[in-house]
Amino acid sequence: MKQEYYIVLELVNSGHSPEEIAEIMGLAPHDIKAVLEALREKGLVEVRRGFFGERYVLTERGRAQLEQWRGEVRGQLELAAEMRRSGRETEAIEIVERWLPILPILVGLGVVSLALWKLLTGYLASADD
Repeated sequence: MKQEYYIVLELVNSGHSPEEIAEIMGLAPHDIKAVLEALREKGLVEVRRGFFGERYVLTERGRAQLEQWRGEVRGQLELAAEMRRSGRETEAIEIVERWLPILPILVGLGVVSLALWKLLTGYLASADD
């Protein structure tokens, strides 16, 4: 799974426009349009045109893919938390660092709990000391 595909699916699912997605992710709008086009070509999103312009929505296939990827991400983060609890610090850090760039967005969307976020990011802060 490409992280940018996953997080864009999460944001489309939450009703965000391409412009909002670009702002949230700190990317240029044309970069998000390229990701959305790739997702459209894979049959994961479709364009709906309305009074206020075009918007993207998940297809049935997109919803299924999002649920699969969401489960994988949550599973990896929960594994990292368990590794932290059991003293497997290096392994936990490797997992968390992979997802760290999008963790704030996932917390904001309610995909990752604030408690898990605190556990994982608090751990990184203490590992840097």
